[in-house]
This record gives sequence, structure tokens and C-alpha cells, in this order.
Amino acid sequence: MTFSCYKKLWLFKSPMLYSSFLQNLERAKQRLLFNVYGYVVMPNHVHLLIYPDQDISISAILTAIKRPFSFQALNHLQNRWPEVCKKLRVRKGTREVRRFWQAGGGYDRNVYKDKTFANTLTYMHFNPVRKGLVESPADWKWSSARFYETRETDPIEVDWPEWW
Repeated sequence: MTFSCYKKLWLFKSPMLYSSFLQNLERAKQRLLFNVYGYVVMPNHVHLLIYPDQDISISAILTAIKRPFSFQALNHLQNRWPEVCKKLRVRKGTREVRRFWQAGGGYDRNVYKDKTFANTLTYMHFNPVRKGLVESPADWKWSSARFYETRETDPIEVDWPEWW
């Protein structure tokens, strides 16, 4: 699945935000019991390759990941980049709220075949390379690419697909 920052703005402005997002992903993973087979956190969007172990809806997983992070991120942005927060204001009825994420669930699809799994993972991992952020997928700290090269589970644990 892929979901974007509000208006595709580059809102992941500090290592703290990347780390915080991944910590929230790890907490949601432990609480809702889903596997994380791959991830890439980009400056303006996130790619996840996950598999729920139970009858948990994708929307419940997204809420568990995105909602707590949004509060932290918006407070961090307000303190460090208040001018950015002005771009995140949205009218909701009679009140004004700030958004970190673009409305909606983002883009998701089911992956059933090994080749599709491998292609999806490769596409995700090469995203920072295509955007000119790094030269090699494993160089992007906020990605599971290094795990697939070295089995290093930092900054979060990635589940190895048993069938692969």
C-alpha cells in the first residue's frame, strides 16, 4: 500500500519524524498482529508491504499507524517549521484542523504471486534511488532494503516471507 502526505508535501523533514513513524508502525504491528514484509518512508509518502495475521481490516491497520503518528508529527512540525503547518490547515465543518496525511486510504492492492511480491518490493526499495536521494536502495535508512541485503533489522524488525 502507498499513502501520501497532505498535498504530497515533503513533510518528513527530520530524522525524528522518520523514526517516529517507524516506531508507530512497529507498535501497530505488535498490537494488531500483522507482518511487515517491506517498507519505504519517503519525504512525502510511505510504501508498505504488509500481511494481516488475523481478521483485521486494512483501514484499522492504517488508523493504528497513521493517527498516533499524525499528532506527534504535527506538534513537531508546529514547533520547528510553523510556516509548513499553515499549509496543512483544512476546514472541517465550522472548525479548522491540520492534516498530515492526504485524505483517503491511499493506494493498495493484493499481492498473490512470488514474482509480483518481488517486483513490488524492488519498486518500493528503488524509490529513493529514482528520486535521487541515494545511490543504492540499502543506503536509504528509512527502508527495509538493507534488511533484504544483510538481515539487519534496524530501525524496525521486518518479517521474512517464509514462502519466498
